[in-house]
Amino acid sequence: MKREKDLAELHDIQTDLANYLYNNYRLYTVDKRKDEQLNSEYNKGKGTLTTEEFLKKSDELKEYSDIEKIEFTGYEISPMNTLEIKYKINDKIEKETSLDTISAETNKLLYRVGEHDGEGPFYLEKKENTTKLSTPENLIVYYEGGIK
Repeated sequence: MKREKDLAELHDIQTDLANYLYNNYRLYTVDKRKDEQLNSEYNKGKGTLTTEEFLKKSDELKEYSDIEKIEFTGYEISPMNTLEIKYKINDKIEKETSLDTISAETNKLLYRVGEHDGEGPFYLEKKENTTKLSTPENLIVYYEGGIK
């Protein structure tokens, strides 16, 4: 009975985290050659571009995509008793989110994902305008295994 209850709770956590990601984040990538050319023109502030121009052009290089799949790949309990959830987004970026704080207002877990995150060539970025949609079930691949 306890195992079924725990699995149901983990399923709910996955659904909440999927909704949070789907509504608050998107992926982007940058053409490596164009990025190298831009960095060459900027040359750490000593080139032909001002910092303002460089930042503007850097933003223009980003190619955005929506979250089309969230695959949960496992759970772990850290030495500090924090639940670590592992997942992949769009089969392009692997992430891990720590869950150890519950909001006093909503009584739900608070997720720490970051504003800009990734090791390239794909990055996760917080959206300027969040949405309040439920993630379509066909976009979520649930992890049904236990905690490691």
